[in-house]
Amino acid sequence: MGIIQELPEQLANRIAAGEVVERPASVVKELVENAIDAGATKIEVELVEAGIRLIKVRDNGHGFYEDDAPRAFLRHATSKIRDEHDLFRIRTLGFRGEALASIASVSHVTLKSRRAEEVGFEMTLEGGVLTETKPAAMNVGTEITVSQLFYNTPARLKYLKTSATELASITDTLNRIALSHPEVRLAAYHEDKELLRTNGNGDLKQVMLAIYGRQVASQIVTASSKTNDYSLSAYLVRPEVTRSNKQYVTLILNGRSIKNFALTQSILEGYHTLLPIGRYPIAVLEVNMDPMLIDVNVHPTKREVRLSKEKELCQLIQDTVQLTLREQRLIPTVQPKPKVERAQTEQARLDFTVERSPEVKEEPAWNYPIPREPITSPSQWAPTPLNMEVSPRHEPDSEATPMKQKTERLPELDVIGQLHASYIVCGGEDGMYVIDQHAAQERIKYELFYEQLGNPGKEYQLLLLPLTLEFTQQEALAIEEVLPLLEEAGIQLEPFGGNTFLVREIPTWYPQHDLEGTVRDLVEMAIRDRSIDLAKYREEASILMACKRSIKANHPLNVEMMRQLIHDLSETASPYTCPHGRPILVKWSTYELEKLFKRVM
Repeated sequence: MGIIQELPEQLANRIAAGEVVERPASVVKELVENAIDAGATKIEVELVEAGIRLIKVRDNGHGFYEDDAPRAFLRHATSKIRDEHDLFRIRTLGFRGEALASIASVSHVTLKSRRAEEVGFEMTLEGGVLTETKPAAMNVGTEITVSQLFYNTPARLKYLKTSATELASITDTLNRIALSHPEVRLAAYHEDKELLRTNGNGDLKQVMLAIYGRQVASQIVTASSKTNDYSLSAYLVRPEVTRSNKQYVTLILNGRSIKNFALTQSILEGYHTLLPIGRYPIAVLEVNMDPMLIDVNVHPTKREVRLSKEKELCQLIQDTVQLTLREQRLIPTVQPKPKVERAQTEQARLDFTVERSPEVKEEPAWNYPIPREPITSPSQWAPTPLNMEVSPRHEPDSEATPMKQKTERLPELDVIGQLHASYIVCGGEDGMYVIDQHAAQERIKYELFYEQLGNPGKEYQLLLLPLTLEFTQQEALAIEEVLPLLEEAGIQLEPFGGNTFLVREIPTWYPQHDLEGTVRDLVEMAIRDRSIDLAKYREEASILMACKRSIKANHPLNVEMMRQLIHDLSETASPYTCPHGRPILVKWSTYELEKLFKRVM
């Protein structure tokens, strides 16, 4: 007797659900995409407990025939494919015929639908088994309710993330669908809280406004290009607005949101040299092409695709992005004050008080002292016309003694001057030293931030005007989960309605220059690595802030500033490399110098 047998239909569907229905967001994606394929122009999504208890999707599409409805829940039942040739001409979002069967096998499903020429009906399934069909009064369209998701697969239910994480994933899914179909009016609610609302007028800029907020939408630059194979539309946010990960780069291929490393990298290459290291743009790229050039049947979720002319498309994307940004005047613009700030401006003028520690003093943006003597000569700051741009000692410096640091870490160093406004040239007993001023201050600030991030509660200062931060719906949901982690780092976010938060006070050691950037960096880092422990958080946050808040190249320094920098460097635990591993200083020994000048052979 043979031992191989065909699996029962319900068991096969439950196994398939492991590929198609990974989490509540997968259910939302499949149901909303089915509604779009059904010609819907208006779609509403309702959620309870991040979709685990209830997901309801209502649309105004053409609806089901009552005779077709039971077959729609059979595995590999589809109205999109008739023969193998149709696989190479797919223009719809769904076509595999797995979604409804897989969803129904692991939940309770109620389907209500009506076509224009038909009477409405209601159908109920439990675990994929049809239990009841009856007439129902409703408008033209379809309403599918999925409840008790994974009730019969407890292992799947056990490994779901927190409600905040699952809800953030659903929001991200809906955002991408909204960006892919701006012509569809999409609204989503979670327990009466609005997650997303688009107007369905076909303007993708309006969708980006709904998702990212006004500050981002005001920086959008559009571009388009076309070849024999591709039609390309790009919505690029100017590089003065960045994020800490690639998640905000959206690729849309023939109306389908996809993931493709090569295409994403092409967008980043188009922004090349315009973004700081470790920062990424916000961009939406729409590509329309012949379906014959795409294989969308690579993965059950249909997020990954295979392209036959990928290299050519990558080059087109890179060139389009690069040329578009090159034509822009990328000068940062002063943004209007948020309403909360404007409302307090007049009072602030009358009552100008800031609570801070007595030890805190006003300093330049990069925290080094202004020279005690007034600047009387431009040559103190401007480079000399020599190839070696040295800041000479002037009679404001005559009474100062050369800085001599003798520690176990650094030799005695005598500041000679500055080279190319980027490197500090020093003399030592055993040769000449050149210090990278940016790398040096990166190390100084890194150790300072690392220490202070571990003890953020020492001293706080009340901001004169609260810092107003606007996030996407997805970010706002994620912030709720990482609030304890942020509080440990000294950031207390106060909800201010919608996706806006206020910061009323900060630790006194936070850099005053680009304070919003510092806080946003830390928030985005916490969102990105929710499971990160505080030690790792301190490490990454310190490196990030040290890099962004340090003296840059081509920044003239006078002799006193250079001496102070070297003094602070000598106090660090590791003054030899920056947090990224680059050397801070290099040495030419006396012997090597004499050999160069043929004093020794």
